[in-house]
Amino acid sequence: MLHTSLMNNLMNRREAFKTSMGLGAGAMAMAALPSAADARGALQGTNAGGSSIDFADSAQNLRSFVRMSGDINPENDTFGWFAGTIFGVEKDKALYPLVDVEGFGVMRVVPQDNGNYRMFNRELAFYKDPKTKQFIDQWTNPVTGEVCDVSAIHNAVVNAEVAPLMKQDFDGTIVEIPFLPPWDVLEDKVMNTFEIHTAFPNPMKPSVWKKESAGPITRISEIFQRSVDLKQLEDQDRTSVDYVGTWTRVGPWLPWMLMGQRDGHILYRTFTKKVKSYESFSPELLKLTEERYPEYLQSPGDETWGQPNDSSFTTYMNERQPVK
Repeated sequence: MLHTSLMNNLMNRREAFKTSMGLGAGAMAMAALPSAADARGALQGTNAGGSSIDFADSAQNLRSFVRMSGDINPENDTFGWFAGTIFGVEKDKALYPLVDVEGFGVMRVVPQDNGNYRMFNRELAFYKDPKTKQFIDQWTNPVTGEVCDVSAIHNAVVNAEVAPLMKQDFDGTIVEIPFLPPWDVLEDKVMNTFEIHTAFPNPMKPSVWKKESAGPITRISEIFQRSVDLKQLEDQDRTSVDYVGTWTRVGPWLPWMLMGQRDGHILYRTFTKKVKSYESFSPELLKLTEERYPEYLQSPGDETWGQPNDSSFTTYMNERQPVK
């Protein structure tokens, strides 16, 4: 989610099949990094020519992206807050609200001598009643009527390394793809779009997790759209650039919703904002975090590099047993 889900998304294809990471990780189908021609095309008709940044240059594009997502000063953590509503999507029905969500990711960036950036990341989110806006531990499924124990998103390690040339393994063939998500410049603002479309084997086998698993294949799409101030982005002395934006996610029913293989899926619709400190969070979100997951108020340490990344699926499987 937010910049944190990016960490999972930038795995190579072969590794994705070995680990079956969630939240947009790895892909049987991937569409994230356009070609240089596509990047230039995305800027045609805008005021891109007035910028000192060449967004069609992968190194400049990546540096801009990382400064927006986090802070290239490795001493600084940054927080990506988000909040919104999760909708149920079923054939021949209008979308209907299921539950609200609010949370954040915390990131620390360590630039590498070769021009790459290591991102140390973790993510936390809680669910809310869509009517009262109160955080909840139990939820009555409006579709099935079943009372469900809510499982917070709490992925302690979601690290990745990003590079101007991202290496992807397609069935044993290494392909280098320039890091060129599109930017649109209009007047004093720059808008960035980063999206991932994936399908991969579900780590929650339906034969075992009969009520939690949505099926043998998990299909997830995530779209991050963020707006930054052009002057901030062009100021190369700034190690971090503020953003506001949206995060949209299409994925399967959440395991704790106990929807099994019911036709349909869910849609996240959220606002996002980079904040410099967790003190900016609402008192309710900060209190709940301090009570239950205080370690999530800082990024993972250097010792976590190389550890397997967490996902909502693997975390759920590690902490719970299948519902009979």
